[in-house]
Amino acid sequence: MIKSVKKIRLGYAIAFLLLLASYFFIISANRRLEKEKKWILHNREQFKKITDLELAMREAESNAQGYLASRNAHFLNRFRQNESAIDSLSRRLAVLSNSDAALSDKKKQLQLMIDRRLAELGTAIRAQRPATPVMPPVSDNTAHPDSIFQQLQEMRDIEEQSMQYRVSRLNNFYTSTEASIYLSLLVALIAAVYAITTFNTQLSRRRRMNQAANQYRMDLEKNVKELNEKNVELKSLRGIEKLAVIGRVARVMAHEIRNPLTNISLATQQLCDLPYAEKDEETHLLFNIIKRNSDRISQIVADLLNATKYMQLDIQKEDINTILDESLEMAKDRLLLKKIEVRKHYAADLCDVLIDKERIKIAILNIIVNAIEAMDEKEGVLELITKKENNKCVIEIRDNGKGMDEETLHNVFEPYFTLKKKGNGLGLTNAQNIIINHKGSIKVESKVGVGTTFNIALNLV
Repeated sequence: MIKSVKKIRLGYAIAFLLLLASYFFIISANRRLEKEKKWILHNREQFKKITDLELAMREAESNAQGYLASRNAHFLNRFRQNESAIDSLSRRLAVLSNSDAALSDKKKQLQLMIDRRLAELGTAIRAQRPATPVMPPVSDNTAHPDSIFQQLQEMRDIEEQSMQYRVSRLNNFYTSTEASIYLSLLVALIAAVYAITTFNTQLSRRRRMNQAANQYRMDLEKNVKELNEKNVELKSLRGIEKLAVIGRVARVMAHEIRNPLTNISLATQQLCDLPYAEKDEETHLLFNIIKRNSDRISQIVADLLNATKYMQLDIQKEDINTILDESLEMAKDRLLLKKIEVRKHYAADLCDVLIDKERIKIAILNIIVNAIEAMDEKEGVLELITKKENNKCVIEIRDNGKGMDEETLHNVFEPYFTLKKKGNGLGLTNAQNIIINHKGSIKVESKVGVGTTFNIALNLV
């Protein structure tokens, strides 16, 4: 997984660098194009100024000759305008030619020639004498019109060559830019293909890993479920074993206690029948105390035996919802006394169960009574729920009472374990014994300050 992540990162880094390089080439080419474009515009402007300067010079020559020939002021005004235009064009051309050394030198020579020629024309006009197109040379014939026009032509040729060179470079730049764009598109396509391929590969691998993880999770959940089921069975077996052990101990204790207890009872009865015992009230009172406590011990032993012994059940097909209603009816007085709200959530399609009706009612009643006693007056809510789960009939009895801590929860089904002042601690033990004898299961969940839930599972018909 780490290697694949490194490959993905390396691929994206290479693609990014390639795209960055192609973008750099494009930006560089664009800048060069912009530069060449400026040079071409510059050359075009110089070429245009040279042409305009030649036209202005020719018109100046023509207007000067016209004025000298006709003395018409119109030609003189036009000559003055041309002279002004020539001056403006010369200054602009001087600025434009500063970046070109060869052209700048020619411009300086041209300026001298134009100045001399305009000075000659001005002198001729002031002297009011005709000036022929071919004027006497001033020094080295540099002021001759043909020399001026030849110089302008040479400057124009230089600009044309420069423009052709710039156009050729511009075409080359366009070609390189186009190549850079195609290269960028190719790099982008390669990066996209690489990204899609890598993504699909990793997605496929991740799906396989997710499938393996899901399968592992399902196997783990199955194992946990099986372990929980085995744990429930183990707890049920431990409960059965514990009841069996307690039952054996109870039977031994009952045998060992009842024999001397019977002798004590018989001896007490015989002593009560003696003549002096009937006359002595104190003696009669003591004999009654012995008899009453003997009966109590006998009843405690009997209750312990009934709570732990194997039962002979009268199994019949019954409706569990009806059993719950009848158990509630038996606890009706307690519910009314503490003003407990009862909420029923019975499953309508719940199948019947094979149970001993009376014993199941005793077990449910013991749980309901415990729930009522754990709740506060006017604030208690007792919920009874029936449903079908895993082919079993499930009964849930919930209360919002005080709840139990871990220690109490661990010992809740132990005989004689009770937190009540008047309880004997055998009610829930008896309820557990009844459920176990029905081959069912009983579990309890509780949280201090929240409440307690008893969960009873019985086999469906």
